[in-house]
Amino acid sequence: MNRLILVGNGFDLAKGLKSGYKDFIDWMWINIVNTMIEKKSFSIKDDMVTTYSNLLFIEAKKVSDYETCQEIISRNHISIEYNNEFFEILSNKEDSSWVDIETEYFKELKSILQGESQKTIEKLNDDFEQIKLELKKYLTSKLIDFELTRFDFTNLNENFNLLDFTSKGVEEFEKECRSRKDLSEISRILNIKTYIKSGAYIYCNTNIFPENVLFLNFNYTDLIPKMLDEIQTNIGKFGKWSKSKMESLYIHGQLNQDANSIIFGYGDENDELQNEIEKKGGDYLNNIKTINYLKTPNYKKVLSFLDSDNFQVFIMGHSCGLSDKTLLKTIFEHPNCISIRPFYYIDKKGNNNYNDIVKNIYRTFTDKALMRDKVVNQEYCSELKV
Repeated sequence: MNRLILVGNGFDLAKGLKSGYKDFIDWMWINIVNTMIEKKSFSIKDDMVTTYSNLLFIEAKKVSDYETCQEIISRNHISIEYNNEFFEILSNKEDSSWVDIETEYFKELKSILQGESQKTIEKLNDDFEQIKLELKKYLTSKLIDFELTRFDFTNLNENFNLLDFTSKGVEEFEKECRSRKDLSEISRILNIKTYIKSGAYIYCNTNIFPENVLFLNFNYTDLIPKMLDEIQTNIGKFGKWSKSKMESLYIHGQLNQDANSIIFGYGDENDELQNEIEKKGGDYLNNIKTINYLKTPNYKKVLSFLDSDNFQVFIMGHSCGLSDKTLLKTIFEHPNCISIRPFYYIDKKGNNNYNDIVKNIYRTFTDKALMRDKVVNQEYCSELKV
């Protein structure tokens, strides 16, 4: 039995890497204001904006935060003309994530398709391409300055628990133990089964760890490969779980790797306008993830993993938003998927995002009964430790 771990931006954020949407947009505005300071001029023009003012520019020191940028713009009555209209949309959004950037792109695409916007698809794609280029610059610069601390392996150091599984999953697990003639575990499973109805989670633990673990990395950064290197380098210090065969796959590409360039776009083939988008074809399909997946063999490798054996899904820092719906649907509704376990984030107020993740998972499933069977309830889930 295997385990598939979905790794999203929340993993990098929890590790301290400032890779969030707001961090990225703030960085772009800091660069704009610092360019004005460097040139000692209110008038600059680049791919993103044109700025101008009739006042005398007196700022001398470069800024390092977004609030100071906005203060300078407001105090000096600096006018902003957006050359990149998509950047304007992103700048006016608050408290968002990478998924929202991709969702906003798809919303704009549909608006053009329906004749509700005066923009052209060519202009939207050009603007979006500039955002992708800036994103690559930003993440590259953040990784250069990022100091990686030791990983917390608490979540990985978890064996299979029968209460996480569907009824089919319990049967498949027992069948697998019998095929290996693991008499001690068979006896243990038979005893555990008496506790399943009681919901006693601690008594439903097995001694079995996954045979294969695939980290499906939706990020463009290298934190997961570095974590796997640490495991392999110090494997003697870890328990039985570290003996699983582990590998990672950049499903959305990797920074500064031409052979696996980043994929940034949208992936919901069940949208009500999808047929109209397909009829239009051409530039309307430039940033559809399913098409861009075909540039590398990575998607086929995922399918091969899904087909190879029964598997449990761990969700670590991935919101499961609609921009990845097509791929997630393939994973979650696969007949070999016998458990979906979200690891949640706890904010400063003590609230966790378990419900937010599950709401997005709910929208991914066509068969809602199947979703209720596969998703591990909140009582049995735990906080994301990285």
